[in-house]
Amino acid sequence: MDGIESLRHAIETIPIPGAPPRLSRQGAAVGLALLDTSLRLNHVRRLTERLTVVEHGTARRSTEVDVSLKLLDEGQRQATAQLQDLIGQEHGERAASRPARQRSLWVPLARLPRRDVSPIDVFDSSGQKLPRLTQHEASRLVAAGLYRLLRGILAGDENAQTAKHELNTFLFQVHEPRWLIQQALLTLLTERNHPEEEFTLAPAGGTVPGYGRQCRELALDILEGCADLLVEYAYLLNVAVRDYMLVVALDDSVEEHRLSYETPLNVDARQPVAKEQWRRLASSRRGYVVGYETMIPATLKSYHLVAGTAPEAEISRMYLSTDADQHQVESLAEDLLSLAERQDAAPLQEADGARHKILELQAQTVLRRLADLVRRRKWEAGQSGVELSPRSLPACHRLAAAATTGEAVRTGAGELDNSLRRHPEFTAANLREAARELTDREFGQDLVLVNGITDNEARAYWRRSGGRDARGDHVRVRATLVLKDSTKSGPLNVTFYALAVAAVSFVLGWMLVGSPWPYGRAATEALGHIGDGQSVITMLLLLPGFLYSRLSLPPRRTVLGYLGTLPQALVQLSIAAVAGFAAAVATQSRGEVVQVTLTIAVGLPVLAALVLFGQASWRESAIPLSRIGAPRWAGSGAWDRRKPLEADVRFDSSGGW
Repeated sequence: MDGIESLRHAIETIPIPGAPPRLSRQGAAVGLALLDTSLRLNHVRRLTERLTVVEHGTARRSTEVDVSLKLLDEGQRQATAQLQDLIGQEHGERAASRPARQRSLWVPLARLPRRDVSPIDVFDSSGQKLPRLTQHEASRLVAAGLYRLLRGILAGDENAQTAKHELNTFLFQVHEPRWLIQQALLTLLTERNHPEEEFTLAPAGGTVPGYGRQCRELALDILEGCADLLVEYAYLLNVAVRDYMLVVALDDSVEEHRLSYETPLNVDARQPVAKEQWRRLASSRRGYVVGYETMIPATLKSYHLVAGTAPEAEISRMYLSTDADQHQVESLAEDLLSLAERQDAAPLQEADGARHKILELQAQTVLRRLADLVRRRKWEAGQSGVELSPRSLPACHRLAAAATTGEAVRTGAGELDNSLRRHPEFTAANLREAARELTDREFGQDLVLVNGITDNEARAYWRRSGGRDARGDHVRVRATLVLKDSTKSGPLNVTFYALAVAAVSFVLGWMLVGSPWPYGRAATEALGHIGDGQSVITMLLLLPGFLYSRLSLPPRRTVLGYLGTLPQALVQLSIAAVAGFAAAVATQSRGEVVQVTLTIAVGLPVLAALVLFGQASWRESAIPLSRIGAPRWAGSGAWDRRKPLEADVRFDSSGGW
């Protein structure tokens, strides 16, 4: 349910107050300033997130923010400076009794999802905990600001001064509908929860709508009738209802601050039992795939993601991708389709017509944007060490070349015509194909591939290009990591263990039969009449058990334990095979049965060793980018039709920014 729908539902269900809620005008100005600053975050110079994955299904995320107070504009600075005095007034503190103290600015650092928010402590560079504005205080300020903004928007309508119009009645004549909207805004923003589904309260029988019902209907009619005026207001209300603001007090005498805090993550690691076990077994070969998504402000210029894991693990591959160019690519695809239609409709014979010149200018503008986008993607691909193949986007490359190479066409009179519309590659078919390629190849997603990974830590640096304008209030960031066992010894140790178990079983069978070939009539007779079975059982259980105790297998809950699921399963199968051989000897089974169990006790561990030896989990290998969800324009990802791998665990910040 969006913000306006939540407000309507609150108006329907909240009792009409008998007096207006206490919302100050000064607090309204401060609340709007805080909301504006939290949306723009122009004072945040750099954002660094540190993601640490050690155990399966859990991760620790810490955020570092570089704040520059000199980047606040004058209106933001004045409004946030007033908050210090406003808090004292709300607590009954008199101005004359206040001691002299250092001035502080209350600055929003982030917007946190209201549903998943938990107590957060913010620390400065020296490790000191900073004062935080409580969510209740911040919500009251924003509620006051949103009501004042709503009233200002409605008062600016031409019908507000018409005496008999319901808008004039709402603003200047009847008080209860205004009080109801104030209380609804205050309730929506100060309570932790907000409505997900509507519910209605049934009226009693034998009643008719009274004054209270009329007040509610007037408030609802105002929201419905002025919906066109409240489009941008609805967006602000939705942000305020969805998110909390993280507001801290910073020393105004220091311009640059480096702050840090930790926030929880939403985790998606639950799978059906059978699928979970299969994924665990497959991870020994392909690695442990971690997906991470978050939101960053659209105005942010620099974002760093630092991923780390346990010292025994390593990050074999990592990439980062954002949708910062998605709006531009969607607009470019629409312009290409529009150009294709106009190219079909406007004949080239009208070379001197005004229509031709207008279309020529539009074609130059659109194709220059396309060429610049292709150039940026090629530079990103080269920086990441991958290929942006012309085969994956043939139409885009042809049109980009037409816009940048400066080629001209010779006319019948022998003159050069530099018109882009006369270029042989500027056809309606190429324009439509280029628009399709931009969408199908996910050209709106950029790419930062991390090649320099040191030990168990990888760093991805994303910076906004200078020519790109911020669109929307946030940018979606996706990152994928592939973790592997850095010790390289787990599968190898299990291989040696399986071979040792097979050797113990084979030697015992050799000694019992008197021949290295435990088959034939004589061997069957010997295995059916084992004299000292107790000693055989002791050897079968003692030696494998002793060797198993020397194996250092990681806990199942850790990432290493997840990666080692296949070796651990093969160890258990080898032990089960030996236990079956020992059970056949203990029960003095027939020679044929003992012979079969001896074969299993030798063959199954050898097969396990061969499987582990063939695994590439402890060798160097790289998963194709297309298999871990990178944009399809990158390298072979545009041609690999296989389904991308599903992440073993996904972490999401739930749109925290």
